[in-house]
Amino acid sequence: MLLLIIVSAFLLASCAGEKTAFVSYDLDLPVKTEVFSQGLYATMDGDVEEIGTITATTFSNEYSQDGELLFLERAFLFDKSEGYLKRSYPPELALRLPELRLKAKGMQVISIEGNENFDSAVVARLLIPDRWKRQISQKTRQIDLDRIEKRRWELTHILLGEVPLNSNITRLLVSQGRLPNIPNASIDSVLTRGVRRINGNRCIEYVVFLQEKELFPYFIWEQHVTTVKSGQPFKSYDHREAWYRTRYEIALNLENGIPCLEREYKFGTHGMQHPETGDSVVFRSQISNERLYTFLD
Repeated sequence: MLLLIIVSAFLLASCAGEKTAFVSYDLDLPVKTEVFSQGLYATMDGDVEEIGTITATTFSNEYSQDGELLFLERAFLFDKSEGYLKRSYPPELALRLPELRLKAKGMQVISIEGNENFDSAVVARLLIPDRWKRQISQKTRQIDLDRIEKRRWELTHILLGEVPLNSNITRLLVSQGRLPNIPNASIDSVLTRGVRRINGNRCIEYVVFLQEKELFPYFIWEQHVTTVKSGQPFKSYDHREAWYRTRYEIALNLENGIPCLEREYKFGTHGMQHPETGDSVVFRSQISNERLYTFLD
């Protein structure tokens, strides 16, 4: 994947001799970043991975602080997604909101503003048939879009203070009350790696392992039965629950606690069932989402 190759080129060896790193989220001045987000959505035709959607969205994130309160303002820049008859998925389409604002106190999200405009500001402007627009609107809830933003904020703010490197810190986070309770998901473990330089910034890397329930099961099912040959006979089936094993890799800038990069890999098992016979079938999916942050002067 192009983004993975680009990111790998910036990774250098861990700083020798370091056993801990100090993480804080203090911002003396607002910090603006440009973020390139790439997603690959694939389902399996036997053992062959069939990529049905490639998302490529660029947006800006501006982080600021007022006392104990932290603020994030996201603004859409441009999109080059391709594939799949609806061009993208609700969590990816939401990145095209003209503006999203998040307010938090540490890792605790207080409010999110912007997703209430998803239909009018994003879906209404898609160059797709109206029947598809109605379908996206009917099957997308603001509460789910808000949960995705809340989850991302919590997982990228899970560390605080002196953090041991190259360690399983799951119990430490539990003792600190910093292991978030995520709806439709459970965290298995959190592992830290070392400190590396990414785009010239010293960043601490860590990995969160989760098991989670798919929030938008319809759209990956639709991609499978419309783009994968082995899925086409199941167009008359209904989608059912989907479960993922997820690996979420994060690197935080040690200067300000803002992400340097995120990589999320999801390995899914999806159910579908015939509405009349009750016959059940499962298929698999592989989804990756990668974000590269460029800090702007």
